[in-house]
Amino acid sequence: MILGAIPGATPDKWVARWQQRYPNQPLTVQYFDEAGQLHRIRAGTVDLGYLRLVEDHADDVDTDLFHRVWLYTEEPVICAAADHWIAAAEHSVSSEDIADEPRLNPADMLQWDTSATGAGHSTASAPPGVHTPLAGSALARGERLAIETAATGAGVVVLPRSVARILSRKDIVTRRVDGLPGYRTGLAWLREKDSDQVQEFIGIARGRTAESSRSSRATTQKRPRGGARGGSSRR
Repeated sequence: MILGAIPGATPDKWVARWQQRYPNQPLTVQYFDEAGQLHRIRAGTVDLGYLRLVEDHADDVDTDLFHRVWLYTEEPVICAAADHWIAAAEHSVSSEDIADEPRLNPADMLQWDTSATGAGHSTASAPPGVHTPLAGSALARGERLAIETAATGAGVVVLPRSVARILSRKDIVTRRVDGLPGYRTGLAWLREKDSDQVQEFIGIARGRTAESSRSSRATTQKRPRGGARGGSSRR
């Protein structure tokens, strides 16, 4: 099974639990940019993947085609040059405070970067190379470029906190933004490819214990009454 992770995602704990419970069922984690995740899932590049959407658009997923489970909400943060006025804010700024600030969009930054493809491109739909796993500086390239530009004082960037954390720099300050919608983060997979294996992983992600897993219940229910110790069915 292949899990598609995105910048800021930390699936290590889930993977460790999976390997402990199902050592004979391989689980591979591949990282990609956020853009195109549903394209990857639909094409079968990954079996299930992280999905992160602004709260206002959390219901835009086609639930006739995809299952999706929201697991948590990430707060929005603003990233600006270290000498920007937001550095004076102790913890947060309001959306009104930053309304007139030039906003840098990571997707737009990729249109300016021609180093990878030789030509600018838009990430509005499925970006080029959407099915190619990424690592290092190739991952979250648009966000990295936006952060680099913000460090010059040319604008500010609003990102999920987890993404801002992995891209932190000494010449950038980060503050929470009050009044902006957060980012719903969870897992998505194709309805037609739902399986016990996928459901077991979803259970791990949602905190289901080994004793309450589907496979555990199925094994328990098959044990005959009066059998070995622990043979009584769990309800």
